[in-house]
Amino acid sequence: MKISKPFPLSFQVRPYRWRGQSRIGLSIIVLVDASELVPVIESEQKLWELANTELDSGGVIEYGIPKVNPEFLISGKAYSNFSKDKTKVDLTVRVNDLVRQLRVFGEREYIDKKITNPKEFKEIPLTWANSYGGEGFENNPMGKGYIKKNDEQSNEPIILPNIENPNHLIVELRDEHKSYNFGPQSMVWPVRFGKVGTYSEEWKKRDFPGFFPDMDPTMFNAAQDDQIFKNLDCFPNNTNFSVINMHPEKEVWKGIIPAWSGRCLVKLQKTPDHEAEVIDVSLKLKTLWLVPHLEKYILIFQESIPSWFDDGTEIIHVLASLEWGHSPKPADHYMQFMSLREDHYTSALKAFSDEDLLPENVKHIGFDSEPAEVGELTEKLLKFQDYVKKITREHINEIGLDGSYYLPQEVGPQPRSNLKFLNEKQKWQDERVEQLRNHFNDVKAARKRYVLSKGVDKEFDELTRANELYEFATSDLKNIKQNPNLEDTKLSKLQEMYSEENSDQRIDKLKKKMWSLTAQFDQGEYLINSLARKVNRDGLIEMIAKAESVEGIHLTDADLSKLEFKNIDFSFAIFKGTNLTGCRFIKCKLNEAAFSFAILNNVVFDDCEFLTTNFNQAKFDGSYFKNCKFEKLVIFEYSFFKCQIESCYFKEILAHQSTFLNCKFKECVHDGFSMVQSSYKDCEYLDCEWQRCAYTECSIENCDFNKNYFYRFALTLTDIENSSFKSSWLEALSVISDNPLVKIDFTECYIKNSSLRKQNFRGCIFNNSIIENSELSHSSFVDIDMTGIEVPDSLFRHSKFSKVDFTNSNLMTGTFTHSIFSEVNFTHVNFFRCEMGHTIIKDDCIEHENYMELIQLEPTEGRVSDAS
Repeated sequence: MKISKPFPLSFQVRPYRWRGQSRIGLSIIVLVDASELVPVIESEQKLWELANTELDSGGVIEYGIPKVNPEFLISGKAYSNFSKDKTKVDLTVRVNDLVRQLRVFGEREYIDKKITNPKEFKEIPLTWANSYGGEGFENNPMGKGYIKKNDEQSNEPIILPNIENPNHLIVELRDEHKSYNFGPQSMVWPVRFGKVGTYSEEWKKRDFPGFFPDMDPTMFNAAQDDQIFKNLDCFPNNTNFSVINMHPEKEVWKGIIPAWSGRCLVKLQKTPDHEAEVIDVSLKLKTLWLVPHLEKYILIFQESIPSWFDDGTEIIHVLASLEWGHSPKPADHYMQFMSLREDHYTSALKAFSDEDLLPENVKHIGFDSEPAEVGELTEKLLKFQDYVKKITREHINEIGLDGSYYLPQEVGPQPRSNLKFLNEKQKWQDERVEQLRNHFNDVKAARKRYVLSKGVDKEFDELTRANELYEFATSDLKNIKQNPNLEDTKLSKLQEMYSEENSDQRIDKLKKKMWSLTAQFDQGEYLINSLARKVNRDGLIEMIAKAESVEGIHLTDADLSKLEFKNIDFSFAIFKGTNLTGCRFIKCKLNEAAFSFAILNNVVFDDCEFLTTNFNQAKFDGSYFKNCKFEKLVIFEYSFFKCQIESCYFKEILAHQSTFLNCKFKECVHDGFSMVQSSYKDCEYLDCEWQRCAYTECSIENCDFNKNYFYRFALTLTDIENSSFKSSWLEALSVISDNPLVKIDFTECYIKNSSLRKQNFRGCIFNNSIIENSELSHSSFVDIDMTGIEVPDSLFRHSKFSKVDFTNSNLMTGTFTHSIFSEVNFTHVNFFRCEMGHTIIKDDCIEHENYMELIQLEPTEGRVSDAS
């Protein structure tokens, strides 16, 4: 489910079920600052900070179920500033035509059946702790003044409540009294929870886990009865209010609620086979929550819509907005916004467009698109940027060019990025890209005409501005040759550095690295032929015999077959096209070496290091690796055929378009190993370890990963067929695939905390496996062996099971709601605390001797039978 909303709004989506119907509750919560003439919409962060510090609600604002009748709540303090009697004050709240009054006293005690005179006070919080109640008083256990009828009064004084109803003041403490307050009553108090309804077997069969059918929906009204508009279903536009003696500086705080309306667009899709539909919903103002001493108030807009499922599975996208009730925006405006938010290319750009989802001409505090003030760190970065530009200008001037032309001097503070204009900037960039694309197509067409006309057609030169570039380059070259002061420039020094035999070591190392990294490109030949040190077989043997360094040696096309190298540093060596058939490398360093196009048949690498080695377009056939370390490799188009890799360590490897065929890996460790668009076939991995690994757009066929350990392993758009993971540990496994997983063997696997949603399993085996706390909802299981499986706390919602064998399985605490079972064998199955609500179990299923205690099974087309 995707939610699009402006930053200032808090939004709740609450699926629920009641009286045989599934619905989706929608609630928009807004905090408004009314301290100025024009209301300001506060940020969501301020809203929840207010909930924790001021509302006396335990941090809860709303439960997400639309209220039947609107209500008002007040949280704050009583002030005696405008009262002649500083020991007590009357509070009066009026919302439209509904008026409620409470009286607040200073501290009092009940001694010898008498009430002491109240003390003077300046302010008293209107919390439930200052209302009547106490331990044993169910409707306000946190209050004070309550005495149990059977308890004998002690000589200890009893503190009386500060807040009372002026029409029902406390005279005799042992009489029955009620608790009064403007704030929200707790959901767990009997005054609210007593309306929840009664449990029945009929409810269990029809509506579990929804609400009881005889529930009184007014339980979701948090206010006391005197603050509920029982003859209305929402607040009317321009609702006005006034509050007396609850502001430190104003005797009366009053205002008018803006005529705003909440609005939601909900995109629903029953199943992938159905078309998505969008429901446009107008949300009504149900709750007004005043905080007078801060001159703020909270508005809660609510509505509900029907749905197919009680868990909200059908919800794809919900958009929440606030608009003027008298001038609603067209539906196309919101539909276009949703479309842009669903597009990966434009989604992030629209994340800052709060104005599109809020009332026009209303100030709001949300994501600040304006650049922040320049702090110390930003100032240092700007100074460093100016320094780099200055040095760059000097370097350009030293080589005879005009630095001010390439990097003009900036005067005064430069404008900083403003996210408000991000959409316009991106739109301009998109238009510019389209222009360049069209220009490129014109150039291609003009070049074709230029070639066919043998240079007669000059449009190609005009489009590429080749003549201007030639004249500019010629002018610069002429300037450099004619200026005698350029002999000591950095450009001249750089040329001398390359021409000297004993060049700078850093340059020499960079050259070696360049040769290694570009060995797979044919166009790199001119560099190697003209600069590198070439050595043949005999020369290499002679160098090793003399104990000379072979670092960076150039062995292109050399024949080194059947040689043995031990304790030799081949770092930066070029083995491009080298014949290494039958060679043995023992305890050698091959860091940043290049093996592109080398002949690597039956090569043995024992205890070797491969750090940033270039294996691009290398092919290993029948080779053997043992105790080798591969680290920080980026590889393209390399392949392994009939190779054996034992006790090797792979770290931070990224491989593209690679091939593994009939290879065997034993006791290898893969850490940060990523494969893209690669294929594995007839390979075997035994006792290997995988951490933080990912396979993307790969193909795995006839491979065995038995007794492997996987942690944080991702398979994205990867096809797996006829492979085995027997006795493996798979934790934090994530699988995203459009194609079925065919004939995969998960026998005796432990799958934990994993996501395999929306997968199609065909002919797979889960015999005696454990799937714990994992997500497999919306999946399809066809011709599956699940005998002896355990699924503690795993989810299989909305899944389809066909020709599945659950014999001797333990489905305890598993969730299969809304699933369909066809030709399934339920024999000796433990269904203890298993969620099977809304399932369809067809008549062709086998049911025999199952344990059914505490199973939740709502009406289906077929039922699982009790143990016989």
